[in-house]
Amino acid sequence: MNFDFQQMKPVIQREFDDILDSYPTDLNHVREKIPHGGDGYARKRAILETASELCPVHIFPHYPFAFEMDMGENRQVCYVGLGNLFRDRSGVDFAPLHRLVHRVSSCNLGNMGNYTDPLHRTLDHEKLLAKGFSGVYDDCVRLNETETDPSRRAYRELVMDCCLAVRKIGLRLREKAVEMLRTAEDEDVRYNLTRIIESANTPWDAPVTMFDALNTILCTTLFISGLDGIEVNAYGQIDRDIEPFYRRDLEAGRITKEEAYFLLQCFLYKTDLHCHFNHERKNYDNGVSVMIGGCDTAGNPVYNDITDMIIDAYTENRFINPKLNARASSASPKAYIERLAALMRTGNNNLIVENDDYIVPMFQRMGLSPEDARTYVGNGCQEVICRNQVHSRAFVYLNTPEVLLDTLTGDSLSDDKRWFYRWGQFETSTFDSLYRSYLANLRSYIRTIAEEFAPYEKIDHEIYLEPMHSAFTADCIGNGRDISEGGARYNHKTLSLVGFGTLCDSLLRLKDAYECGGTDQLIRAVQNNFEGCEPYRLSLQNAPDRFGHSESGNEFARTLAHDLAEVSRGIRNGCGIEWRTSLFTYYMFRNQGSATGATPDGRRAGETFSRQMNMASLPDLTTAAQAMACLTDADFNDVGMFDIALPVTVTDNEEAHRALTDYIRTCILLKLPVLQTNTADRKTMEEERRSKGTHPDLIVRVCGYSAVFGQLSPDMQDEIIARAGT
Repeated sequence: MNFDFQQMKPVIQREFDDILDSYPTDLNHVREKIPHGGDGYARKRAILETASELCPVHIFPHYPFAFEMDMGENRQVCYVGLGNLFRDRSGVDFAPLHRLVHRVSSCNLGNMGNYTDPLHRTLDHEKLLAKGFSGVYDDCVRLNETETDPSRRAYRELVMDCCLAVRKIGLRLREKAVEMLRTAEDEDVRYNLTRIIESANTPWDAPVTMFDALNTILCTTLFISGLDGIEVNAYGQIDRDIEPFYRRDLEAGRITKEEAYFLLQCFLYKTDLHCHFNHERKNYDNGVSVMIGGCDTAGNPVYNDITDMIIDAYTENRFINPKLNARASSASPKAYIERLAALMRTGNNNLIVENDDYIVPMFQRMGLSPEDARTYVGNGCQEVICRNQVHSRAFVYLNTPEVLLDTLTGDSLSDDKRWFYRWGQFETSTFDSLYRSYLANLRSYIRTIAEEFAPYEKIDHEIYLEPMHSAFTADCIGNGRDISEGGARYNHKTLSLVGFGTLCDSLLRLKDAYECGGTDQLIRAVQNNFEGCEPYRLSLQNAPDRFGHSESGNEFARTLAHDLAEVSRGIRNGCGIEWRTSLFTYYMFRNQGSATGATPDGRRAGETFSRQMNMASLPDLTTAAQAMACLTDADFNDVGMFDIALPVTVTDNEEAHRALTDYIRTCILLKLPVLQTNTADRKTMEEERRSKGTHPDLIVRVCGYSAVFGQLSPDMQDEIIARAGT
């Protein structure tokens, strides 16, 4: 068998494209079997039965894993397959929700598209690899033997049907492989088909080998996404989960290091939109992430041969997807941090470092056990989630500077905007009263959203029933309740606050204005977009008392962060879950900033807000990291990101490598939640901006994802170039 991935890659790519370029396919004969409305269990069973029997399955001859299933949808950003019909045919009236979404957007108060987050999911990979679907099936049988509650029995029977559907799909894949093997002559193809035949029982049965384990993760991810209609986009702690299988295979002589590395590259390659599919799909963010490093359930650092192989795979192949999220802590081995620094310096820009010293305690504050908190994974961009947890977030983004401008506007607000602040206040005679009014108005806005979402949250099981995902989420099987009915062990809901640095500096400038009696001048300048008063605007932007530029500015940022972390306390959703806040912003710092008027910090109308949890303008990187640490003791329910352009070269320079390694360590010790770096050279980006194709392989980190720079829009390219100068 040829285990040279670089040689096999173009062959595998062609096989992918032969199938995936034909998507979306006509599966109307399958869709017509899914009922409209009615009993949710019947609708879900119809999806399971028709998909497992009628959806085409494919095997790529030179690709080792067997898991492709055509559910009639494009394999692009968020893949929800046939399962999306459960929502579309629920019969639920979404018109009030659509009106709310439009109202929020038209008032420039934020961005949202749903009442919940169906995109950021993970599962208990440890349970999956220990039991497979057959183990879940057996658990349901055992629990139902003594179950007296009909609804719990019925739910477990639905989960059992999910497990049987997985078994049926596996048998169809085996039949396909047997059929192909009859006529296959290529030795590599025969090797792959034989292994698929031997291992097609996974993920029904628990995996035995490293190949089985990787195949189980890939299959399960596809099946849950495609049949439950939600996005399971975190592949778990690959090095922690896979290393025991690899070690046992080595000891038994079933695998070599060369083959293991080949399998890992193939595993990653299936979700890398840079290297395969077609040119137009290069810059889709499919949301998939792979986690390395961190610790095990006992808190011991994870760093092993699989960790190194994954880093090697990204270094050698320059994968864009899946996103590589590296957990690290003050206990991480020095060699591991050095490897992360070296990968950053390659310029591939597909790496973030997530800090265990901040994130594990955060999850424990949220009520998770130490064991569950220690198994968190990066999910989506840089958001984090744990096994057995359903955490809706990164789906409602609030424009915090706009709320400040509305608070200053007071009685002249339109009725549409006033509606959001009906529990707020507009007392602005002093800075303290303005500050209190701002928090009251932000809280009122959150309460309005919560009340509008509540009717949908109460019937979530009619819209997003997730029995397959629930099978690997404690305590759904024991409770006999789906994730969408609150059956999971942990349930959280979080709003994202956009523009923290812009808001912080704007409040600081208002505080100055109140103290010196210049409030009217500042408000007039803001309302006129600083026309005719450029020196005044520059004085605001360069004031010494700013977040990141003075001790007093940092202390004010600390206070503001604490208040924003508490602003939604006591506001509950339709299922009684308390709404919480975070400083996660995705790319909304640009989108919302472009539609927002001038702000008191000297920012002109339409200019970008401060990025992520960053201050509005970065000082030197050491000072910035130290200042950012003042936010980390605020009790947010998700991570913010320290987003920087590093002044390091990609050349082999020991001093630069040591400096970057030390900087990563410093950020960890300061407990900064997430570190995201771009190492692209400004001059190189400007050359590609002027003449597309000059640097065709230039990859940049956009916000929570990576992309080929030349394929980005001109506006986005300009924003990233500007970022490199700060």
